[in-house]
This record gives sequence, C-alpha cells and structure tokens, in this order.
Amino acid sequence: MRVQKQTKRVLYWGITLVLMILIFSFSAKNGTSSAGMSIGYAKELARILSFLGFFQIHSNADLMMHAEAVHTFVRKTAHFTEYAVLGFFTYKAVSCDVLDRKKAVLTAQLISTGYASTDEIHQMFVPGREGKVFDVMIDSCGAFCGIMVSLITQKLIEKKKGNQI
Repeated sequence: MRVQKQTKRVLYWGITLVLMILIFSFSAKNGTSSAGMSIGYAKELARILSFLGFFQIHSNADLMMHAEAVHTFVRKTAHFTEYAVLGFFTYKAVSCDVLDRKKAVLTAQLISTGYASTDEIHQMFVPGREGKVFDVMIDSCGAFCGIMVSLITQKLIEKKKGNQI
C-alpha cells in the first residue's frame, strides 16, 4: 500500500510539474506568436458558430471579423481550462500528503494561484505580452473548478469503494 501511495505522489507531482512547464512555454511565446495561435482557434470557432447559424460567413473578411469577435473568448477560455487541469492535478498531488481535505483544497488553490501570478509576471518580460491581474483571476477560478472536480471525483470513488466492502 505504501509503494502505491508513493507511486501516486510521484505521478501526480510529475504531471503537475509538466503542466507548469507547458503553461510557462505558452507564456514564453511572443505576442505575435501567441496571438497567431489563438486566432487560428478563433477562426475555427467562428466557422462552427457560422455552421450553427449564429452568423454568416461569405468571405475571408467575414471570417476574420467574426474570429476577432470571439478571439478574447478563446484566449480567456484557454486560461481557464489550462488552470482547471493544473488545479485538478495539483489537488491530487497535495492530497497525497495533506489528509485534511480543506487544507488540501486551500494548499492546491494557493499553489495554483501563486503559479498564475508568477506566470503573469513572467509575461511582462516577453515581447508583445503583458501581465494582467484579470488573467490571474480567471486562472484562479479555473484552478478552483479543477480542484472541485478532483475533490468530488475523489469523494465519489471513496463512496463507491465503501459500498463495495
């Protein structure tokens, strides 16, 4: 049982570290590169929304206009999502060592929010990027949601195991 707990600890902290490295690498992209990547996703979202009838696209100019309209949504959704995943695995890692659930939630949230803050500071030194307090808030909300999903799934698994015994 002890070996299994150690394996989980190493796995979850490893995943958490890899996610932090990925987030750092996304933040290290200059403004042009970052915007180019997200506008590509915004174009795809605009095409999907057009297909669903939200607006019509008749030309590349229409596509770009609608892509720019959803661009901020795409960027902020990416922030939220990457930190939701980080929060999920940070909670899993922390809960290997911190058995009190409230303390584990608080610790995972502090780690995730702290990392979001340092990530935004890092962006202030990347050409064409800027650090935003609003992004830290979005990241923190994403992390909290990921932590809650992790906590709820943990409780459901424990409940199911308890019913099997």
